Amino acid sequence: MPTFDSILRIVALALDQLEVAVCVFDNRGRTVLWNETFLQFFPEHAGHVYAGEDYRENLRRFYLQRLPQDELPSMERYIEEGVQRHHSQQRAFEFDHHGYRVRVASLSFGAFGRVRLWRKTTPLLTGMQDRINPKLTPLPGRILPDTAMALESLADGILMVDEKDGTLWANHSFLRLYGLSDIKDLGARRFDEIYAAAWQHEEPTAGYTTGLSVLKERQRFSGAPYVLALPRNRWVRIVELRGTQANGTSFFSHVDITTQWRQQEELKQLSLHLESLAVKDALTGLLNRRRFDEVLEAEWRRAHHSEMVLSLLMLDVDHFKHLNDTHGHPFGDEVLKRFATVLAGRIQRTDSLVARYGGEEFAVLLPGTALADAAQLAELIRQQVETMSLGNEQTGLVRITISIGVACASDLAFNASSSMLVDMADRALYEAKRKGRNQVACS
Repeated sequence: MPTFDSILRIVALALDQLEVAVCVFDNRGRTVLWNETFLQFFPEHAGHVYAGEDYRENLRRFYLQRLPQDELPSMERYIEEGVQRHHSQQRAFEFDHHGYRVRVASLSFGAFGRVRLWRKTTPLLTGMQDRINPKLTPLPGRILPDTAMALESLADGILMVDEKDGTLWANHSFLRLYGLSDIKDLGARRFDEIYAAAWQHEEPTAGYTTGLSVLKERQRFSGAPYVLALPRNRWVRIVELRGTQANGTSFFSHVDITTQWRQQEELKQLSLHLESLAVKDALTGLLNRRRFDEVLEAEWRRAHHSEMVLSLLMLDVDHFKHLNDTHGHPFGDEVLKRFATVLAGRIQRTDSLVARYGGEEFAVLLPGTALADAAQLAELIRQQVETMSLGNEQTGLVRITISIGVACASDLAFNASSSMLVDMADRALYEAKRKGRNQVACS
């Protein structure tokens, strides 16, 4: 029975006979196979592409032979955007390549990965051919009245261009989007010139700067939908409908998506806020127990694979119940918030984690930190808290102390569960309290 790989190879050979280029990638973006037509379309890959190669390297070769010198500094950004297109593409688009317009489609194989297909559509005509033989690609002087009437009834903006991307006609919806009072204002400008003119008397924004870059890139990858920022916080989505007219003209559809865009941004901010609430403790602003458990498990596995040590501090406010009972819960909350501030200020390493473990108990996870260093850090924290006093007119000054348990796992310990490290630190914390509190104990 043929395997999945052997079926793909048979299909790739069949596509060679149809002059369709194909390249298959796994679900991690690594090259699996390609056919001879792929190398004919993209000769820069011949002798260089190999099974297992990251798609980014494929794109890097592609851009190195296409980009002018002044655009090379932007190549890494183009590559990352190309990777995003590769993973999210849902419809075919076209671009000009080696004298031909090429149409490319990208299809997902689910868990197996993704396949990209290319076929040539039409040869690119030179400007000289256009002038010498206008019958070959007639230049439309105007749009048919019936077509214009139909397009004028649309709420979306429609722009008609010639094969050189020079403007021929636009409906009133397009004119309103870009602040044009009359169709005569179009002239024979390209759309990127119209877009820049729309911003001429406006304060440039980051969205406008990004829009210019997008337009410059879309000159190479026409057909893929894209979004541009307009003045006064408006947004438009553009789809290029190329190759639909026998006379060489094409249409650009411009859809005002301002409302949807703002709603998406609001939903994105709300999602980020909810995500933050899900992993943060509301009182102290530190990460919560749920997030601590997730990170502990991940760091436990990482330490095991990289043969690193992993230390944990379990910290507890001494006599916290007495503080609450004597001075009230608002005072107890203030103690926890001040203690959290001390911890967050003291633990500055980006790979460390500070969390409220529960009640008056806190946890500090220290990847790559040996027991002696973790114990030294714990003592510094204990000393800093010991010098901290809280109070008001009703409570007077109240001395705050903490107890800390320190544990460290390494070598064979990682064969056990990550909960072992918590148990070790808990036992050390209990020992610190048994010995009189306000001290550090090591497991």
